[in-house]
Amino acid sequence: MQADDRPIHFSTELLHTPRSHTLPALQKLYYELSQTRHANYLGTDFSPNAPPRFFTKRGKKTQSITAFLPDRILIAEEWVDIPLAGFLDRVETIADHAGRELGISTFAAQSVTIRTTFALSHFDDARSYLFDKMCGLEHKLGPHIGRPIGVGGLRLVLPETPEHPGALHVTIESYRFSRNEVFVEVKGVFARPIPTDSIVVLRDNTRVVRDFIGGNIYPYLAQFDVPVGDTL
Repeated sequence: MQADDRPIHFSTELLHTPRSHTLPALQKLYYELSQTRHANYLGTDFSPNAPPRFFTKRGKKTQSITAFLPDRILIAEEWVDIPLAGFLDRVETIADHAGRELGISTFAAQSVTIRTTFALSHFDDARSYLFDKMCGLEHKLGPHIGRPIGVGGLRLVLPETPEHPGALHVTIESYRFSRNEVFVEVKGVFARPIPTDSIVVLRDNTRVVRDFIGGNIYPYLAQFDVPVGDTL
């Protein structure tokens, strides 16, 4: 298995006490962010039937979005073309300015979602790798399902412990856009309050998710990606 994965999505939700964001406050926040290096979005959408959002689109699919819901701020990178470090700089910049311009003194909780893919070295089809090699289901699943399987995999929920901050929701699937790639999503939920004068914690929480993918998920997946016929 290729050690270098291919991230496709970064996002975080910063939860706060419900409040109504006024248009002038959001416009001022947009202007303040436009003067920064890391969060200078190129457009806004203040449509009445959708949450206000700032956005930048690049190419056909890649986009950066910050959306303002009554109880949270969503910051997302879809089909990412920036490194995680750049995303973290953006999150810190937005959290800092939003705290001042929108009157948010504390984020009640944070969620972090990272989606990425790993390319297989010895399998042409991730479904065969997942079901037959990893789960030992060769000839045991198909006869009962009776239909072709488009996408399938595993889902795990790992609760927070004293040694491990944040609850982690893990999905490992065959990737529907590429037959020989494994899709991995890890969502971390961190329920401890974060004062806006201590936003470095937002970076730390995101690192927990990223490090879990590289330090735990990758070694688990790699042990099964061996030539067909080899045993573990």
